[in-house]
Amino acid sequence: MKNKVLALLLGMVLPMVGFSQEHSWVYFSGDGKPVESVNHEYVHVLKSFDIEVIGTSKWFNAACVKGLPYFLESLNIVDRVEPLKRYKTTSFQTSATDYSYGNSDWQLQMLRLDSFHRRGYTGKNVTVGLFDAGFYKADTVEAFDSLWQNGRIKAYWDFITNDTSIFWEYDGHGKYVLSIIASNWPDSMMGAAPEANYILARTENVNSETHLEEYAWVKAMEWADSIGVDIIHSSLGYSVFDTLEGDYTYEDMDGETTIITKATTIAFNKGIFITNSAGNEGDDDWKYITAPCDGKHVLCVGAVDSNRQHAAFSSYGPSFDGRVKPEVMAMGQGVTYINNQANLRTGNGTSFSGPLVAGMVACLKQAWPDLTNQQIFDAVIQSADRYNNPDTAYGYGIPDVIKADSLLNIFSKVDTIETADAVSIYPNPAKTIVTLSAQNPIDFVRVTTINGQQIMSLPVNDQLQVSIDIADITPGLFIVEIYGTGSKTLKRLLIH
Repeated sequence: MKNKVLALLLGMVLPMVGFSQEHSWVYFSGDGKPVESVNHEYVHVLKSFDIEVIGTSKWFNAACVKGLPYFLESLNIVDRVEPLKRYKTTSFQTSATDYSYGNSDWQLQMLRLDSFHRRGYTGKNVTVGLFDAGFYKADTVEAFDSLWQNGRIKAYWDFITNDTSIFWEYDGHGKYVLSIIASNWPDSMMGAAPEANYILARTENVNSETHLEEYAWVKAMEWADSIGVDIIHSSLGYSVFDTLEGDYTYEDMDGETTIITKATTIAFNKGIFITNSAGNEGDDDWKYITAPCDGKHVLCVGAVDSNRQHAAFSSYGPSFDGRVKPEVMAMGQGVTYINNQANLRTGNGTSFSGPLVAGMVACLKQAWPDLTNQQIFDAVIQSADRYNNPDTAYGYGIPDVIKADSLLNIFSKVDTIETADAVSIYPNPAKTIVTLSAQNPIDFVRVTTINGQQIMSLPVNDQLQVSIDIADITPGLFIVEIYGTGSKTLKRLLIH
């Protein structure tokens, strides 16, 4: 019987409510555009119709309510009413086997994190939010002593019981994840980001699956944003749930449809880096990644075994609109973790590969605090071993933190020399065609590698807009030199 995991949320403002078969979002006028706070008078109007308001979302300028009050669409303050949809959480597989001392080494070495740690990059001063099903006795395990002694557990809350009993509910999946990313148990186990700060939230009741989780996720992201979380890692998947009305379909996995995926886009734009486990549906009927892993700014993580081969359970891509998913892979079969008895065991699941990559991101953010999330996202992908030949099983492959660090070093230098004037380049990243647009005529364009090797030169003859065919150029990072009358502009171009 599969355990249910992770319908991720965070936010002490989340009210506890009874579950119902019917709930909906009421979007207020403004087409769901973000607001500083939802108009209380609008909420009062809803209540005047004896509608039970579960809560509100400023990101979506909406209220979550009980029932399906479509009649509200006749009000001028209401844009639309949409039902909350059903979902299925990704399953978590674990196989308890005897642990040989030191077996956490390979799961880190596969990403070369051990080498990066020796350089001093262990996630220090980076805050990671973990949303999970429970952190049973994580406050008493020796491997987490340094977290508590150094005050690096910044906040925690149990949203199922609406109190601080997060460590006393028996489900320990969150503790397993925490051990993979955060543990510091000398000679026994080391996490991927052992010196990062952490925020913990129990958000899933493993005994039930409810469609209110999407509302909870939105509130979670808003709260995480308010307290300055740098990275959020989760292992949730919204798709179908038995045969209940309102299930998502593969067509909905397009990066733009589900509200939880929309929330990740807003979060990314607010500066939060999001990693998400791809799911364990690879050998099930669904097969594909699920929301929010379809997000355009979500680093979706699949699983490989210790031989770097695709784990059968790891979900496949692409997104419905054809983007590469999952983006990267990490060890998710035979991964060392700490179980509920505080013993070292090995287990399987993308729930275990995900925190390894989240820890890698934390270490990179420590090393490059002034670079953007998009630059780190790009560097992780470009460092992967299948970057030039991605597929639906492996995505871009297994990332290499040392290579990613080198790429970020290049990115930082290129950004320093890139001139800021009236020349734009789009799309960027690009795959087949890139367009240059300038206020003054362009005479000549040259494309080079970062090291100055010429890839292409193109006379333009005084045009204000130029389209260049780059389909035959091997993917990577390049410099575009744009020459005009007495001027030279440098622009960075990522070809993927």
